Amino acid sequence: MKTKYLLGICALAIGSVAMTSCGDDDTYDVVGNPDTLVYVNIAGDFPEGMPKNSFTYVLYHTPIGPVVMEEPGDIEIDVMCTKNAPSDMQVTLEVAPDMSVPGYATIPADAGITVTLTSNTLTIPAGKNRSDDKIAVTVNTANADWSKLTEKAYLLPIRISSASGATPSQAVGCAYIGVLTDVKAGMVNESATQATGTQITDKTGWTASYFVPATGAGADCTEKLFDGNNNNYAYFVPNHADATNEEVITTFDLGKVYTLSSVQINYFGNYYAIKDGTIETSVDGEEWTVQGTRTWSRLSRNCAFAFWAPFQMRYVRLTSHSFYGGTGEGQAMAEFWAYE
Repeated sequence: MKTKYLLGICALAIGSVAMTSCGDDDTYDVVGNPDTLVYVNIAGDFPEGMPKNSFTYVLYHTPIGPVVMEEPGDIEIDVMCTKNAPSDMQVTLEVAPDMSVPGYATIPADAGITVTLTSNTLTIPAGKNRSDDKIAVTVNTANADWSKLTEKAYLLPIRISSASGATPSQAVGCAYIGVLTDVKAGMVNESATQATGTQITDKTGWTASYFVPATGAGADCTEKLFDGNNNNYAYFVPNHADATNEEVITTFDLGKVYTLSSVQINYFGNYYAIKDGTIETSVDGEEWTVQGTRTWSRLSRNCAFAFWAPFQMRYVRLTSHSFYGGTGEGQAMAEFWAYE
């Protein structure tokens, strides 16, 4: 379940390094600061809630335990200075696991996450304002205990500790290894884009019915949703001209208990799209558990609920809303699929 992620370069007050040039001079300076400053400036977009220069892991705490959703790719750091170096400038960096950053937790030592650098020194050549070389960063998570990370956001700084003939920036003098966490109460993986597992093709004995609370309308729709034909659909007519907030509750009975890894609803045509849906499951039809909510593009056609891990259910209940509201529009569910 891994995808790419981000790291961070430190700054207690993350501000932009504003620079000016003086005519034909090859000198640059932070406005209002006469010192030569050395800093880190990693290009790119950074996750919401994380500072500039951050490389971040995204961690979900799910009912089956911690799941790393995104992680950094290759991490390399170089440095810059606010004036061209008069001679070769030696810049030293260090991993600072105990350094605290306001608003972020410190990665606990017993979490088993270690960070190492291929080198501790970079050189900004004479006459230049950026190092030609880079330091590669290795994050070892082989022995990580992600359950130790229960705060919302963590940062582990890699800071500029010294520079010959210059001063490390207080604003952007670090890079961060970051961890963003979230708690997922239900079994639905909201990041999954498609169903997972093996499709069950024998749907003998499966039944389905729908109910529209706003109108009291309801009917059996078994023959429409289990025949494998996306052109044969159950159409749920809206109650009024603006029906996008009108709920349709569809209940599927699979006839026996299955251990499923995902379920999927196909709809017919963009004008009959499902905008969002909340799924509940039950093994007996009496006690129900909300597993999660998904939203979709009106062009997705396949509305999938993939689970963190397979689990048992016989009944599936979907509470859904339409993309469009208006006479002649609504939801048109064409097929229901389940995957072991």
